[in-house]
Amino acid sequence: MYLHVADSETLPPGWTKIVQFYSLSIISENPQLTVKREGGFNRVFNAEDECWGFPSFIPLSELNEPSKGFLVGDVCTVEAEVRLNNEEQDKKENEKADQKPTAAETEKTTSKFDALFVDIQNILEGENNKSDNSVSRFGPPSWTIEETVYAKNIFKQCLDIDLDNVIQLGRDFELKKSLSILLSSNAFPENMVDEITKFVANFVQSCEQYEVAKQDLREVQEKEKTIEDLKTDMNQISSEFFPIRNQAEVVDNEIAELERQLIERKAKKARLGKMLEVLAGRATTSKQALVGAEQDQEKLSMLKKKEAEKVIAGIKRSWESLKLGYSNMLW
Repeated sequence: MYLHVADSETLPPGWTKIVQFYSLSIISENPQLTVKREGGFNRVFNAEDECWGFPSFIPLSELNEPSKGFLVGDVCTVEAEVRLNNEEQDKKENEKADQKPTAAETEKTTSKFDALFVDIQNILEGENNKSDNSVSRFGPPSWTIEETVYAKNIFKQCLDIDLDNVIQLGRDFELKKSLSILLSSNAFPENMVDEITKFVANFVQSCEQYEVAKQDLREVQEKEKTIEDLKTDMNQISSEFFPIRNQAEVVDNEIAELERQLIERKAKKARLGKMLEVLAGRATTSKQALVGAEQDQEKLSMLKKKEAEKVIAGIKRSWESLKLGYSNMLW
């Protein structure tokens, strides 16, 4: 994603715009997920360098991920923050350019054809990048000593940091331009020219491939970490499982023993119940016999009592009669 000077064809010859600072952002519905990348400082935009930016901004898979919130329907919102140099300085730069045409302007007629053949060479070498006419194998160098020294400094600065920071800090485009200036200024030994030329030609594509590969690597590492985390969780679960499982087994055995005892108790209860039923039957029969016997005994006793009382009363009456009859005779 690149920041490009709009309507540059309407600007005067030799125009220059100096951007003190710029940043590009892809806005997410969740502000915390918004991706913002900042470019370098004091970027110079002119007819030869109309754009600065990042060859690889965000992986397409991440952009299309619904949970990231970058796409709302089919709309992606991109925000650019640009801090220009003051107009007075731009004006001075433009006036200076009008007064002193650059070598590139004096060679404009040949540069048109040189650019065509540079594009052809880039296509043959597999380059796939934004337009950059700064690399040319035709004609004499078109850069000033100051620009060449500046390019060397940029190159040295980039060599002091790793590739990640070069891309993340937005210095990849700056590095490519500095290498292009140094190539066209014959600043490299002859034995290095072909290698660096190929590196510059494939630099943008390589950066994009690098970012995609890094994203793939991050995804693999995240999955590996997820697997390691799951394994750690499984080990923790296993270490907690076996003691609890042993306790559960003890309880199961206790329950089994209690169930066995319960079965025995129930069987004993059933046996005792049957014995009680038998005893109850015998008791009921005995009770009925006893009640009948008592009733018979009661009836018999009453009859015998009455009969006995009757006999006794009769005998007593006979005795009294005998006593009365014979007493008169004896006295």
